[in-house]
Amino acid sequence: MPRVSWVSHWLVALSVLVLIGATGCPRVASQEEIERSRRELELAAALHDEQNIPGAIEHLREALELDDDNAEAHLLFAIIQHLHRNNTPVAAEHARKGVELLVAQERQGATLAEARNILGSILIEQRQYEEAATVLRASAIDDMNTSPHLAWGNLGLAYLRNDQPTEAVEPLLQAVRMQPRFCVGYHRLGQAYVALEDWQRADEALSAAVEVDETCANTPQLQNAWRLRAEVRAQQGDPQGAIADLERCVALGARTSDGEVCQRLLDGAARRAPAPPSDADSTEGPDQVMEGDA
Repeated sequence: MPRVSWVSHWLVALSVLVLIGATGCPRVASQEEIERSRRELELAAALHDEQNIPGAIEHLREALELDDDNAEAHLLFAIIQHLHRNNTPVAAEHARKGVELLVAQERQGATLAEARNILGSILIEQRQYEEAATVLRASAIDDMNTSPHLAWGNLGLAYLRNDQPTEAVEPLLQAVRMQPRFCVGYHRLGQAYVALEDWQRADEALSAAVEVDETCANTPQLQNAWRLRAEVRAQQGDPQGAIADLERCVALGARTSDGEVCQRLLDGAARRAPAPPSDADSTEGPDQVMEGDA
């Protein structure tokens, strides 16, 4: 399940990056400081991989103290503040600085595309949707982007969060065309179709979200896809399919917000269901009972 595949991909790339010198800041780091900053960054990336977040932060601060023009150090610091510390303002500051440095250093490669994707995802959390869309589109159309489907998927998310489901559809379709196993992309596409009340396409997209990759069906991250598909199938007149999806939703976590909604819907369905007739009261077969209840 590619929940944070852009993070892991970017961190692998860190080990082979060659840093370029400072560009016009008041204090220019020496070549020795640049090399030391690079080594501190490598240590920080390794500690991040080991989930030693305090250690990673310590070495990143040292890397930036040595060379504030270390773009990759700013970007890794942004990732950590965003994903592990929930400090969106600081994450945005460092992500923006990292992108600006890469542009100033004319680093027109995969790192810049990935950096823009990082910044765009953080801007979405800050509800700066228009800027996020601009940054993410630049990442998505960059020929050097090694995972453009992630940027397309985040662009669709920016439109969804900004209550623009119509605009979200095309980038999300592009995302899943480029990566047919992109479960999160299908989930977001399903959300867009639900908002547009296009139930058939919503069902297809949400089904793909939990079926195109076997690892997706049982991941809590896609619990909402089961809930939405249940609601879509209820709209389409398929109560049994809806109940089955609600049960899968609850199984992924009864105490989450989605799980609680799914359980309430299941409870409501159980209260509305007619009691089955006893053998003494009816000799009708199962099919006849269902037809009569309908």
